[in-house]
Amino acid sequence: MITLYRKYRPSTFEELIGQEHIKKYFEKSIDKNEISHAYIFSGPRGTGKTTTARILSKILNCENPQGHNPCNTCENCIAINNGSFMDVIELDAASNRGIDEIRKIRDAANFRPVSGKYKVYIIDEFHMLTKEAFNALLKTLEEPPEHVIFILATTNLEKVPETIISRAQVLQFKNITEKEITQHILNITNAENRKITENAARIIARKAKGGARDALSLLEQILKFSDEDITQDDVINILGLFDEKLITDFLAAIYDSNKEKLLEISNEIFTEGKEIEVFLEETLEYIFNNIENSENLEKNVYIAKKLSDLLKDIKFSENKKILFDINILLLAIENTKKKNSNNNNNNLKNITTYEEKSLIDTETLTSKILDILLNKKEKMDIGLYFALKKANITEKDDYVKIYFKKENLLEYQITKSKSTILELLYSNQTKHLVKIDIVFEDNNNEELRKNNILKLF
Repeated sequence: MITLYRKYRPSTFEELIGQEHIKKYFEKSIDKNEISHAYIFSGPRGTGKTTTARILSKILNCENPQGHNPCNTCENCIAINNGSFMDVIELDAASNRGIDEIRKIRDAANFRPVSGKYKVYIIDEFHMLTKEAFNALLKTLEEPPEHVIFILATTNLEKVPETIISRAQVLQFKNITEKEITQHILNITNAENRKITENAARIIARKAKGGARDALSLLEQILKFSDEDITQDDVINILGLFDEKLITDFLAAIYDSNKEKLLEISNEIFTEGKEIEVFLEETLEYIFNNIENSENLEKNVYIAKKLSDLLKDIKFSENKKILFDINILLLAIENTKKKNSNNNNNNLKNITTYEEKSLIDTETLTSKILDILLNKKEKMDIGLYFALKKANITEKDDYVKIYFKKENLLEYQITKSKSTILELLYSNQTKHLVKIDIVFEDNNNEELRKNNILKLF
């Protein structure tokens, strides 16, 4: 049985979900017949990097191209779709990372294509190549044969040597929006003659964290669970997620310093055998996605930071419940002390005013990005502004790198979710397309999922 993500993999640029900037780039390149000898596709997993590489391979070797798209009916297109085309070679650098593999590519690249116009080498996760392999690849990229094109895909561009980056066209793939993935799920479910509610599809899209492939894998898991219509409750139960009310009750208990309620919620989670890490992630997502709508910005950021630290520690703990109970009780105790020490005049409005007026220090701005945020005509994104203040920002031509250290996980998460807004703001200000790469020091930490739920309190 073919998995859903393979069955419904886009076969043309028109079918590609999201990535409009990538589509336009290749449409213009094809129109002008300006194809580079090497491309680097950088971006999160499941966002269409390998799919785009295959579509481009078909365009370059298609016998009857349809405008900017391959025909998918000629022998070459069919062979590429089946993975049997001799002139399109795919290599997984995660398991073929040594110099010998790259030397084989280098030697084979000198021979003319067998059936098509171009030999296309697609190397996935190529940032995992060894130093010696990178050097061998560099030699080929410096003097490539005219009939050879390299498409190098990576989820960690920061691990790629600058010498390689400078010899290729770098295209940044973005997380696919929740709206686009939701519609994609609805379309595929309909094509499978099944029904799913929009709310259920939206939860799957949110859980996929911007990756279409992950979304379809989750959908397939849910469709196998039942032959009936899929509801929101089905998705929550099958994926082991948590009801929003439990999350809001948990946060309310922290705010109210209700220790009994916190322990009650803890017992409920562990008794049902659910993953406490998932609960913390969803709680952080809730805070994070509603942080701008929250009146008490400072307190929410503080709670999110504490829960984020707890999430990192609890993953390696042998007794997760004890660690969880201790930390949530400490949060409640700290909140009680703060309540007792604050006077009545220190209300939410004053906190917001203080954040906006006294914490924004224009003398310490280190990047055009902060200037742009500060001088926006609309309401400034305070959460994003303060997050960027913790980053190390470097800018070179049309490429911006925003780097966060391990202790700034929350700030990284805030900035990552606003990457599209950030690129639009920056591109509008500079009047040309700017690529922004947001990097976290600890790549093993998962990004918090995007979530658009109700306002926080």
